[in-house]
Amino acid sequence: MRNFSTSLVILAVSTTLAHAQGFDFLYTTSQNEVTISGSGGTVLRNVHPNDIMAMPAFPCPQLAEKWSPRQCMITMAGDEDGDDSYWEPGLMGSVDALITTATAGTALVNPRTVWYSPSVALNTTVSGGVGLRPGDIGRIVRTGAGDGRVQHFIRQEMINQALGLPIATVIDVDAAAFGNNQGLFLSLDTDIACSPCGGPTLLRDGDVFCIPPGAYTMTAAGTIGAVVPNSAVRVYTEAQMDAFVLNAQVANNVGACVNVAVDTESLDIDFSTPSTVAIPGCTGTVVFVPTLIFTTETLTGGAILTTAFGGQIYNSTCAALGTSCGSGPTLGLQIGLRPPTAAMGIPSYVNALASSRLFTYTAEAKQAQIPAFTSAQIDFNTPGIGTWVFMTFAPTGPGAVAPSSPVIWGFLGFPDYYMVPNFMGTVPGGFATYTSPAIPWVCDLVFQGVTITSAGTIEASTPTMVEVF
Repeated sequence: MRNFSTSLVILAVSTTLAHAQGFDFLYTTSQNEVTISGSGGTVLRNVHPNDIMAMPAFPCPQLAEKWSPRQCMITMAGDEDGDDSYWEPGLMGSVDALITTATAGTALVNPRTVWYSPSVALNTTVSGGVGLRPGDIGRIVRTGAGDGRVQHFIRQEMINQALGLPIATVIDVDAAAFGNNQGLFLSLDTDIACSPCGGPTLLRDGDVFCIPPGAYTMTAAGTIGAVVPNSAVRVYTEAQMDAFVLNAQVANNVGACVNVAVDTESLDIDFSTPSTVAIPGCTGTVVFVPTLIFTTETLTGGAILTTAFGGQIYNSTCAALGTSCGSGPTLGLQIGLRPPTAAMGIPSYVNALASSRLFTYTAEAKQAQIPAFTSAQIDFNTPGIGTWVFMTFAPTGPGAVAPSSPVIWGFLGFPDYYMVPNFMGTVPGGFATYTSPAIPWVCDLVFQGVTITSAGTIEASTPTMVEVF
């Protein structure tokens, strides 16, 4: 994906231009898929539910590539389950919700700054504490205690408090969107009886509720530090979400017209349509609900809708992100994924969604585990003129985690490098594969690339690991 240019730096600081030209999106899929581009024949073409994808506003037709491969998450997390192996292909299960807290459409994000909610909890061997659970929204960071730690944007206990649930209730965040002045919008994976603003309620898995700005306190770190009990406001019922879907007149992956939501799967704020709906809140306050972009489990084929004008297919800069009823199936081409046949779309729905400005520089090992005396192969998607490939040895043993340090010269790519880097060789820009010499030892290795962009910045790729046994 070639979504970096000198103009992107201008876009990153120009709100007016960003709104005029549309948004880039991060998203995840509900099933394994394949990029429409083929990603140069590299392993980066294979999409998993715990990979975060990038879909830039340009070029057209719509393309998508990996932005944070699961290997990046695995490297950041370390041996979180203490089994003396870094390789955990099912880490987090799937990414069920995504949010960014930067100003929408104007600020670049990276895998250390985006927030997410997993479908399967991270183990706590490395991170300690409560880890990252399906009821939390957080991220894997480096702190003074080391790498592989978890920082929470909001904890499960706070969401429970806002919903009037017992603090220890196990919940699963299925969709989330956040706006600095709009609040935190959420949907849960299962129906649950609770007592939010307005009293006892059966909250459905298709409902959307909000913790409004006046009901939470932000910390100096930009996270939610406290919430007002029983303050959550249901802004859309499942029946209303059904109506949005019905009004959008969108087809699923087999060409059938979708008329129900069933379960709301992702949310984002539609800043391209700045209308709001006023909903009565608690203690005489009013909650202003922005137009929301959303997906549901019925939207196979990867369609993305908006609540604008009573429910429509969302229009990106390139095209509508879904096929209208009667015009065939929604194939997945709209979000840059390859359909299984010309007559049937991808089986996935979009599982998580967030608008942002994107810079994509990824690395992923073709094989995460190889026998000694064989070569490691690392696939790159490089936005610059080429990649300088570096390798470092990672600690071994149960609960190990590779240490990282800040990249002080870059501001677009992955913000950390893994110590101590050993120069291994170069590969050209674009999609390319680095093949190492045969590795004669049993060891754990981290590979990472460095490039120079057309703007003259020096950027690091996402990290990837190889275990030699």
